[in-house]
Amino acid sequence: MAFRFPFLSSVQRHALIALYALQQELNDVVEDCSDANVALTTLRWWERQLDKLYNSDSVPEHPLLQALKPFIIRYSLPLAEILALPDALRTQLTQARFQDMEQLCHYSKQAGMVQGRLTSRVLGFSAEQTLDFADKVGEICQQVTIYSRIGADTRLGKLYIPVELLQQFNVPAHLVLNRHGGVEFTALMNSWLATLKQQFNSALALLPSADNRRQRPSLAMLAVAWAQLNEIEQDGLQNIMQYQLVVPRPRQQRLFWKTWLCGFRPV
Repeated sequence: MAFRFPFLSSVQRHALIALYALQQELNDVVEDCSDANVALTTLRWWERQLDKLYNSDSVPEHPLLQALKPFIIRYSLPLAEILALPDALRTQLTQARFQDMEQLCHYSKQAGMVQGRLTSRVLGFSAEQTLDFADKVGEICQQVTIYSRIGADTRLGKLYIPVELLQQFNVPAHLVLNRHGGVEFTALMNSWLATLKQQFNSALALLPSADNRRQRPSLAMLAVAWAQLNEIEQDGLQNIMQYQLVVPRPRQQRLFWKTWLCGFRPV
């Protein structure tokens, strides 16, 4: 999404397009494969190909990775951060439930690595603390996606709500998977929503003022995520099991321009 920002250089835009395309390719491994073992084998193949990105004597087989390689060098993108993407997908395939919010946050940080650290590295920064801000951006964007897709994911037999949270609000997992809400479920989602919204200010507090301008595309992603949460809240949390609300692309573009001109504050 950040690559749609109008004020990026063409090199930055192409780098982000390649990173987002890689993320989508890896996501498709899990979404399009009905056999978890086959998906895990495919992820291992991708990891071997990703290793070749950092080996001067090897050339990745996939054309997408060949296109990405110059940007790996130009922006000093670490292998560990790239490998976080298949790591997160492996967790998705092998871990039936997240036990607590700490586990979910760790997964979200890994799964949101493109929106987080990798985007911030392409945009540029002068203070190391900006990477902490980037981690929070990736985590928030991924959690907002998970939150908005609760209904869609339950139709696929997936449940990302931590066990600890379900127990705290006395919500049986099987009722959620059968798409039965109720008062307790609405209370759970309200509590999670409030916690998510608090994270936006935490993220902004981590961004050094010296890097505010360069990180405007990351701030714009936060603005879109904030708008999506507000849409869900205004629509009514009881409807979250029925359909997924998204921010239309024209509104996303307006939010990008507004963030570039005025910055972002969650209000």
